[in-house]
Amino acid sequence: MKKMKSKTKQVVKKTTSVKKVTPKSASGGGLDPMKVMQIASSYWQSKVLHTAVRLDVFTRLKDGPLTVAQLATRCKANKRGLEILLVAATSLGLLNQTGGKYRNTPLSKTFLVKDSKKFQGGIVSMFDSWYSAWGDLEDAVVKGKPVVGKPHDQGKEALKNYIYGMHYRALAQGDILARDIDFSGRKHLLDIAGGPGTFDMKFCMKNKGLSATVLDLPQTLEITTEIVTSFGLEKRITCRPGNYLSDSSFGKGYDAVLLSSMFNQESPQVVAKILKKSLNALDPGGMVLVQDQMLNRQKTGPALSALIGVNQLIHTPGGAAYSEKEVSEWMTKAGFKKVKTVKLSEPSPFVVLMGEKPKK
Repeated sequence: MKKMKSKTKQVVKKTTSVKKVTPKSASGGGLDPMKVMQIASSYWQSKVLHTAVRLDVFTRLKDGPLTVAQLATRCKANKRGLEILLVAATSLGLLNQTGGKYRNTPLSKTFLVKDSKKFQGGIVSMFDSWYSAWGDLEDAVVKGKPVVGKPHDQGKEALKNYIYGMHYRALAQGDILARDIDFSGRKHLLDIAGGPGTFDMKFCMKNKGLSATVLDLPQTLEITTEIVTSFGLEKRITCRPGNYLSDSSFGKGYDAVLLSSMFNQESPQVVAKILKKSLNALDPGGMVLVQDQMLNRQKTGPALSALIGVNQLIHTPGGAAYSEKEVSEWMTKAGFKKVKTVKLSEPSPFVVLMGEKPKK
């Protein structure tokens, strides 16, 4: 009887030991059960921002705090509907609320009020305009084709929102580029598909002996001229109508070429042609700068670069996100020497590759 009692105790002990392990196994090994939901619902946050910008909520608050009723009158919105939106915007750190009144946070005051020098509303509107196209992502993946036309084909207002969105986005990055890249001794920069010309303006402001030419479509350059003139740089920055896809040449006599945020719009075959025409446009010893939000060498991220690739699937027939390694190899194959990565200051999300045309 004693032996049986002893065995029973041992069995109970073992069973108890197993039970202690079970809860740990059921927990998913530390996995966050909310992760999938957070990804699935992330567009909720962006639509709150898009709608608040459409209603000019932040600009209406620039002179001081307002109640929901006051804002509803100014926004011509339903009081209940607007209050729900304001609560959401507050939870995202875009607004503060005390004593029943809403006010801008430092973030929204700096980037979302229209007369701010760092206003980012243009790019918010640009992403807002892409919302319906992203709804057709499945169709784009199945067919491997874009589901929407380019902004240039969607009317003047869509194009203006797009170019101004690029401009506002480029302001901070332009300051970083002008600080981190040495243009001393350079005289003439060619910016292929330069859009608003923001980077050219920043380079010229930092380097007094530099002038620049922006090559882009005529309808884009109307907006470029407007932006360049507002900075008082129309005498140093020239707008040259052209099409980097169909033009047989980019011209001659440049000692620097900028290729920014354009490769992910095109196929590798088109990128190769762009690089060759850029090489031919440079004088011996001339410098090429390629800037993009590139993937890492393993093509596993970063997430923003990967998502830009998805956006190009939706919008372009051949675009994708490319890795730093791929682009570097294409530059070398085109004939550029001394290809290297330029270390940029934080918080730049871009990768910049620099190459040189042989001096013969």
